[in-house]
Amino acid sequence: MSTYYSELSVPDRYHGYIQKFWTLNNIPNPFYTPVKYALPNGYCTIVFIDGNGVSLKIEDQLINLQAGIYLAGQMTRRVGITLSPHTRAVMAQVKPWLPALITNFPMKELVNNVISLEYLNLKLYNRLLNVNQAAPEFVAAELYKNLQIYLQRNANTSLIQWAFNQLEKLPAQEQRVANLVLPSGYTQRRIEQKFKELVGPTAKEIQQILQFRKLIDELDQFQSRGYLSALAHRHGYYDQSHFIRSYQRIMNEVPSLFDQSGYILPASGHFGFLQSSQLADL
Repeated sequence: MSTYYSELSVPDRYHGYIQKFWTLNNIPNPFYTPVKYALPNGYCTIVFIDGNGVSLKIEDQLINLQAGIYLAGQMTRRVGITLSPHTRAVMAQVKPWLPALITNFPMKELVNNVISLEYLNLKLYNRLLNVNQAAPEFVAAELYKNLQIYLQRNANTSLIQWAFNQLEKLPAQEQRVANLVLPSGYTQRRIEQKFKELVGPTAKEIQQILQFRKLIDELDQFQSRGYLSALAHRHGYYDQSHFIRSYQRIMNEVPSLFDQSGYILPASGHFGFLQSSQLADL
């Protein structure tokens, strides 16, 4: 098992809001880690950094994060991650409807961005201030405890959760925002407005990210067999060219350069959003 990357599962009662915890650990090492890429996946992240800091590269943007607690918004591009010597980062991968419950900060301004929790929710930040120096299990326990007062269902939360669940479970060829309109009772324009307000990217951008993320888990296998066009069609792309354009927009390279070893990928593949019809009561 890797000593650099590890995962921590989440109890069922919190799974309506937090998907998992994952840790990058460079505490024992006096060197910077080689850059590894994380992929957009439709989740946001609460980041606890202990040590000498983490650098993120998003396209041409370089973000340097010192020790502290941060909220990373929705990513629409791959993110290069480098840990400084003697540094650890514990990430709570949170459901896309959680950030709007803990801050009034416009989610559209958090797209491809990371901001200190101090500026988003000072009360929560102060309660968690020293947690970033603790073991991942303790970080998780403290986050569960301090989030409880914010985890209240509302109409907006229910709409966003429902929309993500619909995009997740529809057949690939039907994963279109237009297919959410009739059953939701909202106009397509209103759904797009709600997504930008509460999630950040538009519903169409989120649909494209989910579509892309599912495909990545199989890319190595299909590419080696020359079945890229079949894989693209299976995941709802019109043709291979459509997939390649989408891939280049997110990855800034062509699919033939994909090397799984350069990416931080979940231990058991892409995690879905499917939940029960109602959010968990805490």
